[in-house]
Amino acid sequence: MAFVHLHNHSTFSILDAATRISDMVERAVEFEMPAIALTDHGYMFGIPDFDLECRKYNSGQKDFKQWSHDRECFAKGWELEEPDLDADDAGPHDLVHAQWARDVAAWEAAGGSATKEAGLAAVVACTPSPLLRPIGGCEADCFTDDTHETGTR
Repeated sequence: MAFVHLHNHSTFSILDAATRISDMVERAVEFEMPAIALTDHGYMFGIPDFDLECRKYNSGQKDFKQWSHDRECFAKGWELEEPDLDADDAGPHDLVHAQWARDVAAWEAAGGSATKEAGLAAVVACTPSPLLRPIGGCEADCFTDDTHETGTR
């Protein structure tokens, strides 16, 4: 069963943590977590860096690179070459040929070059699953009116 940390602070939570976002995301990838959350205390200034760091890992996967290449070739009308067959022991994000086959099948099922927009939409729908899903949040302090002194200026 996969484990996901849902309460993490980064260097943007100055009094709560000193973890760099890049280190946090790297460890989540190392431990093969499907997602990780960033919930800094009081504000969300770290979310853009967190999202970019997760995108760096997700877009670096072989299946994502193949999907990006296929999408560009279909959009520009370039010749699309079939990659080598996937190895039997290939990981889930190393299945380049399988991604290519999905993209070509989606393109052809949608009418391909006859209806370019529909074909591209079908290929976009074949986007590979991300290696790590970012979850953005914020730890907020909530106070009721009972906590404030009454009758003072």
